[in-house]
Amino acid sequence: MIKSLESVFRANRIFLFLVFYRWASVLPVLFVWNQASLYRLSPWWVIAIVLLANSIVSLFNRPLNKLVIEHPAILGADILFSAFVLSISGGTNSPYYLYALSPLLAGAFFFQMRGALTAAAVFTPLYLLANHFSTPTENLILRASELAGIWLFPILFAYPSTLLRDISRAREELAHARDELAQKHENLAHAHRQLEIIHDLTILLQSAPDLISVQERVLGAVTTDLGFSKAVVAMVDPAHEELGGWLVYPHEETFPKIKPLPLKSGSGEIVKALLNRSAFSTTNQTLIQDSHLNDWLLQTQWFMMPLYLREHPVGILLVDEAGLTKERESTLITVANQAALALGTTILCIDRARRLAVETERNRIARDIHDTVAQSLFGIVYSLDACINMLPQKADDVKNELIELRSLANSAHDEVRRSIFDLWPSALTIELFMADLTNYVNSCCRPHSFSIVFSNNGDFNSLSSGMRRTVYRMAQEALANSARHSGARSARLCLTVTDQEVYLVVSDEGKGFDPEIALSRSVNREHFGLRGIQERARAMGGDCEIASLPNAGARIMIHLPANGLHHHA
Repeated sequence: MIKSLESVFRANRIFLFLVFYRWASVLPVLFVWNQASLYRLSPWWVIAIVLLANSIVSLFNRPLNKLVIEHPAILGADILFSAFVLSISGGTNSPYYLYALSPLLAGAFFFQMRGALTAAAVFTPLYLLANHFSTPTENLILRASELAGIWLFPILFAYPSTLLRDISRAREELAHARDELAQKHENLAHAHRQLEIIHDLTILLQSAPDLISVQERVLGAVTTDLGFSKAVVAMVDPAHEELGGWLVYPHEETFPKIKPLPLKSGSGEIVKALLNRSAFSTTNQTLIQDSHLNDWLLQTQWFMMPLYLREHPVGILLVDEAGLTKERESTLITVANQAALALGTTILCIDRARRLAVETERNRIARDIHDTVAQSLFGIVYSLDACINMLPQKADDVKNELIELRSLANSAHDEVRRSIFDLWPSALTIELFMADLTNYVNSCCRPHSFSIVFSNNGDFNSLSSGMRRTVYRMAQEALANSARHSGARSARLCLTVTDQEVYLVVSDEGKGFDPEIALSRSVNREHFGLRGIQERARAMGGDCEIASLPNAGARIMIHLPANGLHHHA
């Protein structure tokens, strides 16, 4: 309902509403047209002046709307005009009284309570002055009522305007927080994607049978998984200190076959960058000391990364620089580091000692991945904490929601448990009744412990399925209220079932409350609430009594007929 009201009374629609009010407020004049003695001018002249003013306001509503918002003092002119209309149409007895209130309502709508009070304060002496110059009246009750209306109507209209303004501000803050959270989520999704690529690449590299297979899988990860259109890799032969074994993906027939080149600066900019362990973007220069390969490489703009395993050069990786961003570069470097590790390990894997080193290195990779995943999960909580800290101080509801999200990130299985508790078991026995209530209440008051002392008399299983569910829902809400609000660490539930009646009593020794206040608050709650328990009990032909005092605990006593009136409740 608030949302629908907000859509009607938005700032850009308020003025149209006020224009409609001005026209509607002229209608009472038609019913008292014969009382011409009240007017200081001819009734025709008065209504002509009013209709002319209304027409001007209607035709120029948009510029007037903007003008009033920018210059509130303009409303003073409208207030003077309304007082003038009253003075020439009978003062207290004027049929234009509702029309005269239109500038007061405008002040309330546009400027909330301050505008309402200011407009009423300005209009009051003008109203009295208008009565002084109009036909005298001895009807003091009518005059007092109209004076009261001058103050009450604007104040009453100012309250929803203030409420809607606060709602709009809270919605904007919530949207801002949502956008920040969405950005954090996008970053986390990006990091998660990096982890998946690294994990898959690690598994593939571990299962590669030879060096060429490792090279092909590195190229596949860079192009297929990361989305680069083209990639080239070359390997270092540590025994001969040469760079060779060039491969390109996707495969091209025009890619030249060359002999290994010595690891010296004179072999070209690519070898020089490899020796200096520096990444760079290629330009029109001598990239490699082989004319055929150099010409082929110059056809594309490349981003070149040296591959190192600790202090040992492993090779180089070149990717097509088209579409390269900072985020993709970060992911590419991470993949390149993993590729360097795998390629270097493969190159150094010569004998059993080397194979043992490979196994040790792979274990280290597994530990690194594990630590990275753990850090990513920590990053989720950290990012949510950051969102909470960045929120405005007044957005308490948003902050509570983000705190709940942080709790869910720390313990995702709790959410599953809550979902399970909301499902009905196929047969709600007394054992399941007590077990599910215990689990549900513990999930509501986490991380604090809360115990329930059960007392059961009679055959609960003899009740109909609908009645058992109704009793469960009532007990669930009563215990949840106790766990959340009483401050006690335990509650007592006594259930007695006879052939004709069901008695349910939930009590605690907590801080208590005023039942009248609690029940009045329950009217606007979206949840079941204490009033909901009472209404449900009465709908079933029973009753619910709530006994509590501040600092004296609380007791909810429910009495239902065993057969019930509505088993679907």
